[in-house]
Amino acid sequence: MKKTSLITFVLVFAVTASTLAQERITPRTEFTIELSSSVLEIQPGQSSDITIYLNHSKTYSKSKAVLRLSSGLPQGVTVAFEPAEGVLARSVAKIVVAEDTKPGNYKIIVNSTLQNKSKGVILNLIIKDNAGNVITSTH
Repeated sequence: MKKTSLITFVLVFAVTASTLAQERITPRTEFTIELSSSVLEIQPGQSSDITIYLNHSKTYSKSKAVLRLSSGLPQGVTVAFEPAEGVLARSVAKIVVAEDTKPGNYKIIVNSTLQNKSKGVILNLIIKDNAGNVITSTH
């Protein structure tokens, strides 16, 4: 194989692999739940959105999903799903942090139930202090 052909092959392979890695993979059985980002850094008094993706197998494609949290929230933090239930492929979680929320690192479990099966994913919520500094205590 010529050097030029080998370089072309490697470039095509790398681009194809990168494109495939970004696509949502349909599971063969049941469903999966993913977040647009597993880490959210936010300051008190701000809000942000995270997209939740529900990837269904063919068997689960018409199943009603219910989204909820299966962990507690830090005082001053609220999470609202839009939509919170229905036949969903995606939903948006709006996370609001009050001005007086204590800075720190928090783990929030976002959960989805379809056909009596539940799966969850962890969101690492990092609440900075008012100066934008990250506090390293974990809750």
